[in-house]
Amino acid sequence: MAKNEETEKILLQFFKSPELSETLFINSHIGYVIASRDPEHILVVNSAFAEMTGYSKVELIKMDYRDLVPDEAMQWIDEVIIIKLENENASDVFEHRIVQKTGGNVWLQSRIYKLDENIVLIKHIDITETKITESELTQALNLQKKRLPNSMSGTERAVARLVAAGMSSKEIADHVNLAPRTIDNHRSSIRRKLNVSNTFALRDTLQSYKV
Repeated sequence: MAKNEETEKILLQFFKSPELSETLFINSHIGYVIASRDPEHILVVNSAFAEMTGYSKVELIKMDYRDLVPDEAMQWIDEVIIIKLENENASDVFEHRIVQKTGGNVWLQSRIYKLDENIVLIKHIDITETKITESELTQALNLQKKRLPNSMSGTERAVARLVAAGMSSKEIADHVNLAPRTIDNHRSSIRRKLNVSNTFALRDTLQSYKV
C-alpha cells in the first residue's frame, strides 16, 4: 500500500470523513502527530508539525518520536503515554523540547489524546518564544535565587549548571568528559537532593537556584 493510501486510511479511521481530517488535522496551524504506543513510531504528521521540526513529512513517518526528543525527556514521555492509554482521565498536558533537523531546539506544549489501545494523537503548540520571554524576564527582574544544598558535590554543581542551561545528558557528558550513564546518576542524585519528582521538572527547578 502506498504511503498516501496508508495516511488516508489512518486519518479516516479516526476522523471518519476526508473533510474532517482535512479541517482538523491536515490543514491545522497546530502541530499534530499520530503515533503508535510501542515503539512510539510516527504514523502520520501534518505540515505544521513538520515545519516545527524542519523535517519533511516523508522523513518524519520513517522516524520514531524518540528521534526528536532529548534522551532525558523520553523516559517520562513514555510514562505519560502509557498512563494516558491505561487511564483516559490521567494528566495529559506537558512541556518539552524537540531537536530540529538543523540541531536547533523548539519548546512545545503537548497534549496526548487516546485514539485506541495502541495509538495516540499528540497535539503540539510552539512555546519557544514564551520560554525565551520568561527567561529574559527572570534575568531582568534579577529574581532572588536560592543556594544549592551544601551536600551537593562539585561535579553535581557543574552538571546542575549545564542541566539548567538546557543541555541533554549526552551533551553534558561530552562537555565534561564523563560517560552519559554517570551524568544520569548525577542527575538522579541532584533530583533527590532538591526533592524533584521527575527529570523534566529538574531544569525548571534549577532556574530558581544559583548555579
